[in-house]
Amino acid sequence: MKVKQIKLKNFRNYTEQTIEIASGTNVFVGENAQGKTNILEAIYLCTCARSHRTGKDNDLIKDGADYYQVEIQFESDNAEQNIKQSFHESKPFIEEIKIEYKKFPMIERNIYYCGFKQERISDLIGLFHAVIFAPEDVMLIKEGPAGRRRFLDLLISQIKPLYFRNLQLYQQYLKQRNNLLKTLRNMKFDKKKNSDVYDSEIYKFNLLQLTIWTEHLAKISAQIISTRYKYILEIEKYAIEALEKISDGKEKFKINYKTVSGIDPKLDSNQIYDSLMQRFERQLDDDIERGSTGSGSHRDDLELIVDDNLLKERGSQGQQRSAVLALKLAELQIIEKETNQKPVLLLDDVMSELDAKRRTHLLSAFEDNQVFITCTDLGQIYPEYKKKLSDKQNSSDMENIEKENEHNLESNLNRSYINFFKVREGTVKRQYLL
Repeated sequence: MKVKQIKLKNFRNYTEQTIEIASGTNVFVGENAQGKTNILEAIYLCTCARSHRTGKDNDLIKDGADYYQVEIQFESDNAEQNIKQSFHESKPFIEEIKIEYKKFPMIERNIYYCGFKQERISDLIGLFHAVIFAPEDVMLIKEGPAGRRRFLDLLISQIKPLYFRNLQLYQQYLKQRNNLLKTLRNMKFDKKKNSDVYDSEIYKFNLLQLTIWTEHLAKISAQIISTRYKYILEIEKYAIEALEKISDGKEKFKINYKTVSGIDPKLDSNQIYDSLMQRFERQLDDDIERGSTGSGSHRDDLELIVDDNLLKERGSQGQQRSAVLALKLAELQIIEKETNQKPVLLLDDVMSELDAKRRTHLLSAFEDNQVFITCTDLGQIYPEYKKKLSDKQNSSDMENIEKENEHNLESNLNRSYINFFKVREGTVKRQYLL
């Protein structure tokens, strides 16, 4: 996949900005708090309609504005190939995703693909693929299970949109079940406090409803667990290979899937469903007493282990960074394998966090992908280019390359070159090598 253009309106610190993007590596250089990360955030937003930094759309609106708009134009490898085969076109087929959110006259979020409104977020998932690697990703290891589930769920959702729909259904069923559990708990409390207000028939009816919602929840949960287990094995395989390269074969990676106690994720979904129903039956009284569902795939976790040490508890800073890097490289490979698309790679100020060996491995791992990199100092990535950028083009090399690529699509798809941009106070300006 190749992003061709980015348009921002009232997004973070950008009032209105259009950025023309070329193939290869795109480097955004600037001091902190100038808007570099916001560009990568906007691109990633178009993969899943969610920022990697916040779950609140209001946080994305520029101060003083009442809406934001993000739009990207991109080439999809498969779509481009299909258009060529069908219509013998010489020009690539350009796709477009636009996301807008406004607060007035009413709160509204709209998503468009090639001008057509998408009614659900699940309609967006899988249209555009991007992998982001940011300093805060080390929290995958340091913090609780929610972040690790989110990493896994977003990866699978990009590949399997139906999985994303199952996650949505699971949350709906879980909410219904928890509401009924609270109702039953309150009815039992009322029975003890004042038996005159207790109605045994209503209690039985609520128990019957609970059984129905529990069956729905168990069925969806079984599919989620089965799918998660399959992809965890894939992630582990590629992460093992990546970490071996990063550590020169000195470190071994392992991932353990922690799901509902007593559930074997290797079983098929029907067998997992039966086990879940038995589990829910055994914990029914505890769930009613608690007023919520005590176990389920909403509590799943991943144990990340290097050399038999649980990284969260005993991993060094270097091991934790290496493990996250290995996970991201695994994510990149899995998406490409499953979709036949090369995802766009977004590297948000991570080079300063990596030593020279890890930087070299990272840069060599995605030679054929379009890459967006942010940094405060160009010397962190390309020492030979430090202090050699200018607003003015001193040679016709880049212009010649772009003209050549307009007439040679294969060259455009395979060529990898570097493009530079200066970011300052919410303004992006193309830079050229001296």
